[in-house]
Amino acid sequence: MTIGSMSGSAASWRSTAVVKARRVKGLRCDAPVIDSARKIIESRLQEMLSFAPWVGDQNNIEEIHNLPIAAKRLRYSLELFRFGLPSGTGGLIDEVKEIQEHIGDMHDADVLIERVLEIVTTDVQSRSARLLEIASAVDRGTVAQRHQRLKSALASRVTPRDEIAFFTLIAQRADDRDRAYERFSIAWRLMEETDFPTRLRRCTGVIPPEEAQSAPSPAPDEPVVEQAAG
Repeated sequence: MTIGSMSGSAASWRSTAVVKARRVKGLRCDAPVIDSARKIIESRLQEMLSFAPWVGDQNNIEEIHNLPIAAKRLRYSLELFRFGLPSGTGGLIDEVKEIQEHIGDMHDADVLIERVLEIVTTDVQSRSARLLEIASAVDRGTVAQRHQRLKSALASRVTPRDEIAFFTLIAQRADDRDRAYERFSIAWRLMEETDFPTRLRRCTGVIPPEEAQSAPSPAPDEPVVEQAAG
């Protein structure tokens, strides 16, 4: 991902449509808690898995932004019902949390890059406005005199060194973002290779242990999104 494309990423994080939590069907007040827990966890799992087609490209800003939101809902559901689930639930929660953290690091880098670019852009605009003011002040000397003042204004500026520092910071955060995406990709591939959905369903009892090896994972539905408020 280039600096130019990253400059719009933070804005995309804020303006992108937000994944809508799915309604969990079949819940009943008189049903055993574990039955309701299984339905809720399965629904949240499907939400997270629905973003799998987009994780291979970090330029899929909207989908990668929404994936940790879906992962957070799955994680909180597991934590809520953890008291009624096997001890192995803790390890599954940690896997989901890792996905959240790596994408969070990507987001932090994007936000800082955007902020630094705002500072640099503001400085450039201010400098240009000052030079324009000198150049257009026809009542304050001849063209030659204004030319000399322009040269003096440009010679005295210390901004170039500041800009190098700012863009070096951007370069560092760009590397941070790239490494965060790589860590996320590794964690996601590991979840796929170790069949996280089946392990989770076995842990919650959706799939009995003896059936876990042969039961195929249902295809996730498309994510449902709604426009972020504001």
